[in-house]
Amino acid sequence: MLLLPTWSFYLLALKFLHGNSDFGIDIKLILAGITLITIGAYFINQIYDFETDRINKKLGFLQQGLINKSEMMAAYIVVSIFPLIAGFAVDIKIGLIMIVMILLGFAYSVPPSRLKDRPLGGLIANAMAYGVLVPLSVPGFMDSADISRIYIVITVIPDREGDRKAGKLTLATQWSDRPIILLAFAFLLVALYSSFNLNNIFLVIVCSVSIVLFILALLVGTNGVILFACKFPILLLSLLAGYYFPTYFVFLLVLLILTRLYYNRRFGIVYPRLN
Repeated sequence: MLLLPTWSFYLLALKFLHGNSDFGIDIKLILAGITLITIGAYFINQIYDFETDRINKKLGFLQQGLINKSEMMAAYIVVSIFPLIAGFAVDIKIGLIMIVMILLGFAYSVPPSRLKDRPLGGLIANAMAYGVLVPLSVPGFMDSADISRIYIVITVIPDREGDRKAGKLTLATQWSDRPIILLAFAFLLVALYSSFNLNNIFLVIVCSVSIVLFILALLVGTNGVILFACKFPILLLSLLAGYYFPTYFVFLLVLLILTRLYYNRRFGIVYPRLN
């Protein structure tokens, strides 16, 4: 589920640049590479966010002893090697982007940088990863990229309790809900303007719905509503990518069903969910 933004943003950038062209070997190699880089970023994050995830009661394979930190670190190294090979096999510029992605994912969680634990560091890192580096990895995108192709997602509020107890200096621990939601609202307005520039009615709808949800989050202010406001736009973007690429839509549907069944049977919880 955590890979949905990577896949969906990449496919949307691919659609805007190349239309509905068939997936060539280069596209497949790049998509596999950025998928593994994202997986690696979450592996390393789980190692260094062990205590925060425990406090926030997130389902952690480390916390439950299903895997140890050495094994997860080994997995991180393995999934970081293939993207470099694949990236440079496609093009030297793609290979360099892969290197930056890996370094950013590492700096996001590992001391002394730990960008995710800094008020602006986590925001900028996510914006760079999903809004800049993922689209730039589409062949040819670097030559035609502009500011209207940058999208930003903010989901820091639900982690406030664990971050505060762990002594982290994130936006959620330094600011109250209202200014964070207002900041997200401002980014959504920029995204709406960008969608108009792209002449894409579907993105305009996604941005408009997201703006309404964040207004609702601002007025209601409960964690359930805030979580829904954070997650639903990602689902809408994924559905939009599925609209352009029907095979991806079928893949998402099967993935959602199997993930629900897996987590319900093995751990007795409802996952994924929107609040």
